[in-house]
Amino acid sequence: MAKLKQILSWLAVVAIGLINGVLEDIMFILVLVPNMPMSLDLTGDMFWYVTVPMAQLLALGVTGVVGWFFLGLAKVPRLITFWACWVVARTIFLLQVHNPVEDVVIYVLWATFWCVLIGVVAKLRRGDRHGTDVSRAFDTVK
Repeated sequence: MAKLKQILSWLAVVAIGLINGVLEDIMFILVLVPNMPMSLDLTGDMFWYVTVPMAQLLALGVTGVVGWFFLGLAKVPRLITFWACWVVARTIFLLQVHNPVEDVVIYVLWATFWCVLIGVVAKLRRGDRHGTDVSRAFDTVK
């Protein structure tokens, strides 16, 4: 039974990674576009610096919470699997709608950035659990 549970949890990590790759566009269309002021051009100059990260964070807020609390996304192998599935789903989706390769690379870099941040948080939290005071790790004054 434990082996089945482990297999199902890995399949769930793959599933949320794949879902996250498509959920970004759904969040962009259903959340960002209707709720942003008309004066902001979401597809203009600020697209790569505001719109893409916001859509990714909205999607990651849904799938990341599920992954972190229920599927052990804080563990590096699961995080790498999530990231790989996210990147594969995003790349396939974007290439299917004929996005330029340069744009796909930017999406992948943002996804990589978010997953690295998740890994850093996981590493800092792991240090906390072992009795290490993480807040003092950056303290240079003794």
